Amino acid sequence: MPTDLRLFGIRHHGPGSAASLVAALEAFRPEIVLLECPADAEAALATATHPELRPPVALLVYNPKQQGQASFLPFAEFSPEWQAVQWCARNGAHVRCMDLPMSLRFAFGNEALGTEGRRQPMKNEELILPTDSPEAEAPAEAEEASAPNSSLFLPDSSSSEAPSPASDPVAYIARLAGYTDSEQWWETHLEHAPGHADTFAVVLDMMTALREELRRPETEETLLREAFMRETLRTTLAQGYPRVAVVCGAWHAPVLQPELFKKEDKSRLKGLKKVPTETTWIPWTYERLSFSSGYGAGVLSPAWYELLFAQPRAEVLTHWMVRATRLLRGQDVDASSAHAIEGVRLAAALAAVRGLALPGIDELQEAAVAILGGGYAEPLALVHKELVIGVKLGEVPACLPATPLQQDLAQQQKALRLKPEAIAKPLDLDLRQPTQLDRSHLLHRLRLLDINWGEPEEVAGKSGTFHEIWTLEWEPEMALAVIEAGRWGNTVLTAAAARATARAAEATSLETVSKLLEEALRADLGPAIPALVARLETIGAGTRDVTHLLAALPPLAQVLRYGNVRRTDTAQVAQVVQQLVPRLCIGLPAACAGLDYDAAKALLERIEATHQAIRLLQNDTHKADWYAALAAVQRNAATNGLLAGTAARLLFDTQQANATATAVTLGLALAPSQPTDYATAWIEGFLRGSGLLLIHHRELFDLLDTWLGELNEETFREIVPLLRRAFTDFSLPERRQILEIASTDAAAAVTQETEDFDWERGARVLPGLRELLGV
Repeated sequence: MPTDLRLFGIRHHGPGSAASLVAALEAFRPEIVLLECPADAEAALATATHPELRPPVALLVYNPKQQGQASFLPFAEFSPEWQAVQWCARNGAHVRCMDLPMSLRFAFGNEALGTEGRRQPMKNEELILPTDSPEAEAPAEAEEASAPNSSLFLPDSSSSEAPSPASDPVAYIARLAGYTDSEQWWETHLEHAPGHADTFAVVLDMMTALREELRRPETEETLLREAFMRETLRTTLAQGYPRVAVVCGAWHAPVLQPELFKKEDKSRLKGLKKVPTETTWIPWTYERLSFSSGYGAGVLSPAWYELLFAQPRAEVLTHWMVRATRLLRGQDVDASSAHAIEGVRLAAALAAVRGLALPGIDELQEAAVAILGGGYAEPLALVHKELVIGVKLGEVPACLPATPLQQDLAQQQKALRLKPEAIAKPLDLDLRQPTQLDRSHLLHRLRLLDINWGEPEEVAGKSGTFHEIWTLEWEPEMALAVIEAGRWGNTVLTAAAARATARAAEATSLETVSKLLEEALRADLGPAIPALVARLETIGAGTRDVTHLLAALPPLAQVLRYGNVRRTDTAQVAQVVQQLVPRLCIGLPAACAGLDYDAAKALLERIEATHQAIRLLQNDTHKADWYAALAAVQRNAATNGLLAGTAARLLFDTQQANATATAVTLGLALAPSQPTDYATAWIEGFLRGSGLLLIHHRELFDLLDTWLGELNEETFREIVPLLRRAFTDFSLPERRQILEIASTDAAAAVTQETEDFDWERGARVLPGLRELLGV
């Protein structure tokens, strides 16, 4: 009995293709369905029917020996492949993956690597890159991400050039029909008329004609893929299935005939190298499916596609507009049921004017802008995000195969009630609460593993000692980062500790290890602390550069000051600080001498940070050493004026120098013998950050006022821009008070001059003046 073979050329992630495919499978009822999906993903794809696996999800196929070699195969509810798997499960049909295995494709990619490093991806080839590559920002889908020949996609949205038939074959037909956008043509003529099984016969004839017309050359990988698919098809037909269905990208359908290229296929596939692969399910997001987010899967509007697939065609417009109205009303925007009704009418009218059978998402959005946004698109940004792109994140059950680190992370997320979500959400943590402290530890450990699920925000005030604010947003690529991090350990704690230890061993600067130690203590990485402290002592012993010592102290001071809030043992850190402070205090005066302005400016920020760190330590010995070092910096004639002025200000603020002594110091800095540029830099350092010093200490104000008044005009004009830098950080009320003091002094000077005038002597000259003037 001959086998009945049907080819169903689909548009990946097309809701119309999905609906048409389900109708075609119901009518044909095959015993086996061959899917265009890598053959080594077949075992994992068999679990797609798990009731707790909720799309959007993706199959992640990766090389366990080189995790950077990975490929994502996303599925949404409206993906034809997903619907084909679900149909087979409901009807007892077999599913077989027929595409070239990723084990061969990864090996094929390795052969193209030169001795100079990473190769450039070839046209129409899947991007296979390590996740630390800048090109790997958006993951590649097995076919769609970078193979426009095998599916019907637009070029990168950043390009203003129209797609060529070589990169997008459907563009050729679209242009003949008067369309500049091939996606719009496909949407209008095929996606908006779903549910018809004969659609696939039309698509097959169209693609056959396109191949004959364009006759474009294919890449070697595409030829390998098509050869493997034909070989799989021949094997399946030889097994005697009465009815066989092939579901593949529309471009491939015409060449997937068992009688084509038999000898060439065997020769092409002979002797191919393999690499090991493993496959797992990961959650995906609609944003990553979206073309507008930079992921070129041709999915312009995933949330709209989901609604288009789920709702009857007659009701989909009303559903979308009602949801948009409800969403805006939740944001306190004036939107009523009357607006929704008018919006649907306007969308239908726009479709009629444009000759469309049904309004699409463009017509709906334009109608929403006109009716709900009052002609402005800005209020509709939220509607676009949630109802066009979508913020949905898929779910993967814990029982499906996963790496040990993935399992440990999932258990901790569940225990700490931290659910991964695709939208950014704030998280407020009180570190005095055990559960919230554990959440903080987890987020810090993940950051050490380069899994930036949470971004910490700065917290000001007293509450900052026991308070953290995070912004959490889970991205699909983080699943690959978790797999890559698995080489460091099987739990988040052990992996983070091993990663921190390795980074410390690679570090060569004291500042790097100091910051790493602070991060490790925030993450409560007990196993890694001894190794980090030992590395810190080793580098510190050989460090003579004071700038490195200054940079290392603030993170360590934070650890000692707030470690008790996090319940961490800081005894080893205290020993390091005990050795560090005397060394930097001894070397500081010499480090501040002989510097130009730019070098002094860079050092100034580290001195200020170290000053705050010394005060945090609350150690009298450390404070005394530090204040003595600042006094030496201030007195040294070779010290840059900016640093000398800053040292004088810090000593005054900490009451190490009284107003009288500080006035003497200021007078010496502004003495006529001092160069003008030195005095100007000194003032900038002295007044840095606040003008309260001049407001509350009149003797200092008078000294500065006198110095300015004695400058000649040419010198004054030169230093005005430099002096302005010293006043830019003053608050507006401080500037007003300083202006009032200066105005009061000027008025008093005028009054004094008036009082000293001899009016009687002046009156004696008046008769002579009248005679001379003829008055």
